[in-house]
Amino acid sequence: MGKGAPLRWLENRTLRRYLHGCGVEIGALWRQFPLPAQARVWYVDRLDGDGLLKQYPNLRDEIVWPDLVAEAAQLPVAPASLDFIIASHLLEHLPFPLAALRNWYEALAPGGALLLRVPDKRYTFDTQRTRTPLAHLIEEHNHPERFDRRAHYADWVQGVKGGNPETAALAQEVRRLMEMDYSIHFHVWIDEDLREIIDYTRQVWHFDWKPVVFWGAHFYRKEVVLLLRRA
Repeated sequence: MGKGAPLRWLENRTLRRYLHGCGVEIGALWRQFPLPAQARVWYVDRLDGDGLLKQYPNLRDEIVWPDLVAEAAQLPVAPASLDFIIASHLLEHLPFPLAALRNWYEALAPGGALLLRVPDKRYTFDTQRTRTPLAHLIEEHNHPERFDRRAHYADWVQGVKGGNPETAALAQEVRRLMEMDYSIHFHVWIDEDLREIIDYTRQVWHFDWKPVVFWGAHFYRKEVVLLLRRA
């Protein structure tokens, strides 16, 4: 058991208080959030179980088989129908995270909670990459036709694997990952970036949710933990 395990247990116990009723966990992959016994959860992923096994063969015996196959930013649920949404280490994988936040907000019932866990780039393999500014997210959200998918993959290959993505070997790696639609970190942030993003949804989009939990990355916690509750 790691040094932070008891602290994580206490944190999860705090978070569980806000997760009740019926909800979804998106992209659990191999580690479900430990929900209260009375909560009802459906697991959502962009690939079915066989598709997940192709991308993550090392998790063959641990894959959480999804109940629903859907894009994270386009949950096929009625407005205000979910009591909770859990998205752990997912937001950074989405090309359009602002669209996902809008979709999740609209899917939450009054009093519903969104639990986010987002890796802080300073503690991950993204440490050499440049933080994604809010202005960049807004530009791509407002003009999705300008989204440069290859540029995002090239940035990931360069920042994570090192070297020049225009060399033959790394350019080939970019093509390989794009062809298999590999789930990269399209965006990278630190805790203050997440605050700015949520403030934007509240102040500009007038979303009536507020953070009731905001824990920045720590010596045992390499991600930002954020729980938003709709008014």
